[in-house]
Order: sequence, then structure tokens, then C-alpha cells
Amino acid sequence: MFTSIAFYIAEKVLGLNDREYPLGELTAEVLNISPEEYQELHRMMGRAMENMDRYEKNRQMQDWFNANEEMVRLHESLIQHRIFRLIQENPEVLYEARTLTEQYTLFPEDGDTLTPGERDLSILGAIMDYENYLEQPEEYGGSDYLAYQINGERFEETIPRPPVPPAPPEKTRALLIVPGPVEMKWEFYKNYCMTYGKILMDIASVCQTLRAFIRMGLSKLDRLTPDNYVAALHTFLFHERAHKWIANPVDGTGFYTRMDDVRLHLIPRETSSGSGTFKVYEYYEADRLQTILKLDFYKGLEAGHLIRRCENCGRFFLLQKGYHTKYCDLPNPTHPRYTCAQLGYRIRGVKEEAEDSPLAQALYRCFQRIDKDKSRGNITAEERELLREKAQELYHTARTKPGTSYEAFNVSLSKEKLYPLCGVQRKSRPRGRPKRNT
Repeated sequence: MFTSIAFYIAEKVLGLNDREYPLGELTAEVLNISPEEYQELHRMMGRAMENMDRYEKNRQMQDWFNANEEMVRLHESLIQHRIFRLIQENPEVLYEARTLTEQYTLFPEDGDTLTPGERDLSILGAIMDYENYLEQPEEYGGSDYLAYQINGERFEETIPRPPVPPAPPEKTRALLIVPGPVEMKWEFYKNYCMTYGKILMDIASVCQTLRAFIRMGLSKLDRLTPDNYVAALHTFLFHERAHKWIANPVDGTGFYTRMDDVRLHLIPRETSSGSGTFKVYEYYEADRLQTILKLDFYKGLEAGHLIRRCENCGRFFLLQKGYHTKYCDLPNPTHPRYTCAQLGYRIRGVKEEAEDSPLAQALYRCFQRIDKDKSRGNITAEERELLREKAQELYHTARTKPGTSYEAFNVSLSKEKLYPLCGVQRKSRPRGRPKRNT
């Protein structure tokens, strides 16, 4: 799947393959790999390993073919998730192994006959030339112009670039997987497949550990701030019972490492093309999937990004602002025309509770006042969202903190209290007809 992953961490994003993703987003997707899906992935890997062991004992090409079919299924299942599409390297190895093994009856007994000959090496050279062209097309075709001066006299010279190479022919059997005899191909292929085993181990380790932390640490926080997120993480990782929550090889649940090996590159560059603003970026290179996921998750907490579990569909989702919401913005599995948030707040939200709960009635009236101020232009859309989030936070505190009276909660939602608390200055418009100029 991959040999190493190169990425960088900026203020609130993770950069991977020339694209940026909000911190925590890729980790949330991995957490949504269900136990049932993971068990099927694990079974595919197990069946592949059984066939690979048989091939090493008997050297029957059919066993290699069967093993590779399981690996292809495993690969295609993994790349349904975005992060595995981003980090995959050389996926053609599996498909070239299929080509190599599906005609196993045509292979001679002596694998050394697949050693590349003169024609094979010629094709390999053409393939490499074409790949270089695809990586740097601007260096092929046309001409470069060189201007220089000699004794005060200006000269110009045209230097032709290499011509665009033609598309190469298909690989011969001697070039499939890796150029060389069957034994060399097998060793390369086996080592390539072992990376999938490490990936599955990291998925199991990260999912068990971070799900436990989200359930036991993050979901119980009353005040959603970066300091509280990181403090909860410290408590979770260094608690005396942490060994029962964190995946470890003793109980067979995985291996959530305490230390991660990374190679760090410090590279100064523009924050965006043409901005004129430069910053030193920290580029990391890691050999394990869980390293990038932990950096993504931990740095996300530090930046104020929170991963929660939707109370409607059970999926994990990313919050980039600290407010108490129960539902994700993904299409609901049962009613895909609506998101879980739309269904949750319309069916089981404030309006439904309004008849029975004075607190919910006060929150609902507060929302109406805020929305009316927005429609009249007294506050901006950003200020509206800020006020609604703060009101929702106060509502959650009032419902969960014993002894909070309705009167105190209602006063806290008034314009005189709520707006200054959020740093919002309401812009009142003059009433009546404008005065005439005299």
C-alpha cells in the first residue's frame, strides 16, 4: 500500500498530496470503519496469508493467484475510504501479479527464464522515459531560449528540449511486478503485501483507543475548549487504568504506540501562491498509518477541532467549533434526503420539547430574537451563528447542571447579557421618517 507517508501540519489543517484537510477530518473517516467491516478486511488478509504460505511450501502458481485475488479485494475495499486513496503507492503491483499468475499453466518450471532480455530492457527504458515526461511535461517539446552577452554584444540561442516520448508498449512478463525472475518477483510482492497487515493493525489500534477516548473523555465535557480537550487526552492516556482502554498486544486488540518514529523536514515557503507571506512548515515523513492519524487527531484537539459521535446514525463527525451538537451533517442512512442534523433538530430538538420544557421554550424564543436581528441587519451572519452556539451551550449547561433555575437561564439569554458575553455589538437602525435638510 505504501512505504512512507509525507505530510505537513499547519495551523488548522493537514497537508497531504498537495491538498489540505481540516485537522481531524481524515481520522474521523477511519473511526467510521465499523467492526463488521474491519472483521471482513481482516478475514481477507487472513485468507491471502494462508494461500501465500501454501505457495511458499509447494510453489504452485494457483496458490499465488488465489492469494492475490484476496489482496485485490482487500485493496479495493480499503480505497473506498479517502485516506487510503491518498496514501496508496504502486497499486499496479497487485494487478500485474494477477496478469502474471492467471496464466500459470504457461509458465516454465524454471523461473530464471523470466530474467529480462534485450527487448525487455528496451521496453523498460521506454516506460521510464514516458513516466519522466508525465512527471515533468514542461521539460519536453519546444525550445528554451538562452540570452547572453560577450564583449558587450548580446546573443540569443535556441536550445531544443527533448522530444515528447511516445506511449510505451505494455510490459512483458519479465517486467511485471519487478524486473527479474519469479523468485525476485515473489519476494518483492510478499514484502509489498505485508504493508497491508501493518495498516490493519493500525486501524484496529487507533479505532479502539480513540473511540474509547471520545466516549469517556470528550463526550462528557461541559465546556468545549482546546484546553479542556487536551487536558482530557492527558487524563485518558496517563490514567492508572489506561492499559484497559488503550489497544495493546497483551489483550490482542492491537498496538497503540506511546512513541512514534517520524522524520522532520523544516521548509520555509509561501502560505499561498503570490501571498508574499512566508512561514516555516513542518513536513513529517512516517512509516506507520497510526502516526499520521494521531498527529491529525491530537493537533486537531489543540486547534479546537472535536470529533463526536452522532446520536442519530452512530457515525463519527468533526466539529470545528466548540458547541454542543448531537447530530452530524451527513445524509441520514434511513432518510438520505435529510441530514442527521436536520432530522435530529426538527424531530427531537427544541421545538418538540417546547411544550414540556421551560428551558427549551426560553432557548427557542432566544433563537427567534437572534434570527429577527439578523433579518433586520442588526447583526451579521457570523454574529448570528456565534450567538446561537453560545445560547445552545448555556442551554446544555442549564439542563445538565443541578440547581440552575429557569429565571437565571432566561436572563442569561437576554440581549443585555448574551450579546456582550459574545462580544457582539447590536446595530440599531433609526426609526421613523428621516428629517428634512434645513
